[in-house]
Amino acid sequence: MTRKEAFLTALRLETPDVVPVAPLIHSRYADRLLGRGDWRAVFELHRRLGSTAFRGPIGVSYRTRGESPWRYETRVLHEEGTRVETEETITGPGGSMRAVDVRGMIPHDPVCSKRTDYPVKSVEDWAMVRAIYEDQVARAAGPAFDTAAEAFEVMGEDGVPGVGLGCIFQMLGHWRGMQELLYDLYDIPDVIRSVSEVMAEHSRLAVEAFLASPNEVAWLDICWATGSNMSPAMFQEWIIPDVRRVCEQVRAVPGKFIGLYTLGRIREIMPAMVDAGPHFIETFEPNEGDISLRDAKRLYGRDVCICGNFDCVILARGTPEDSRREALRCLDEAMTGGGYIMVSGDEVPADTQWDNLVAWAETVAEYGRY
Repeated sequence: MTRKEAFLTALRLETPDVVPVAPLIHSRYADRLLGRGDWRAVFELHRRLGSTAFRGPIGVSYRTRGESPWRYETRVLHEEGTRVETEETITGPGGSMRAVDVRGMIPHDPVCSKRTDYPVKSVEDWAMVRAIYEDQVARAAGPAFDTAAEAFEVMGEDGVPGVGLGCIFQMLGHWRGMQELLYDLYDIPDVIRSVSEVMAEHSRLAVEAFLASPNEVAWLDICWATGSNMSPAMFQEWIIPDVRRVCEQVRAVPGKFIGLYTLGRIREIMPAMVDAGPHFIETFEPNEGDISLRDAKRLYGRDVCICGNFDCVILARGTPEDSRREALRCLDEAMTGGGYIMVSGDEVPADTQWDNLVAWAETVAEYGRY
């Protein structure tokens, strides 16, 4: 089987010839090794490694017609060495909002960034966010997936260029920050529901763009929600309806697959996520999580493809022998019966040792055959 065939076979809960290996290489590690972090750089590292490219920075959107009434201006506030602090001002009908971002605060990981001041600071600001999305949706003019289609063509049978989709909770958090957003869910739930309604339409159009693309696989990023330690009841109320809607939209189209990218403690919410209808769930974090790979496969492996959970700390701090032991552990816990893809328990760290990745891939190539 080609790498793509093996990957898609596992997603169908069938048994490929070998366990697919798909480390979550993102822009940060690619930039450190190659000096650039685009999807082509990510794919190049996977080709060198012999693994399946899956999680490069690939997205879809939709075109808009006409001119937006909103203006975005960015200026540098402070710059020192690799550290750059920038301010973004968003101005339009009803007022303006301000955000501050910091990039390059870690010299050896200059792509790493953090938002230190979020735009939404009041209920009135939420009204502006709703107006921004209403304007975008009103001007929608068809799907846009040029980058995704290009990656699909270039990768061919050597990769599965997965399309990243943002959940509503993540979109809300982009404007407010996760901690303050959790307070808002309690304090002003009707306001958040109002904004979420128009964000759901924005999300529906993005999913349509994925479905119109040639790409087979998309992943819905709900890691902010699963990593927030919100209660299972809150998760059921605020997250599951969005997940279910996206899964139903994708499952209506043959040959398309949708999965959930999660982090943190997910044992209690696994039944709700599986019931929502994804084809796969990742990553079953070994350090911050609370469900083992073995238990995930035993309890849910007949319903969803299990993707996980190679320890990322080993990639950065361990040795090739540690990587070999970790790969064998994952094989022992989850490969039996197929329906398993070995991915890292989170993003491949920027300070990962290349020899550790090589040892991982070589071990699975030798011992991960069915």
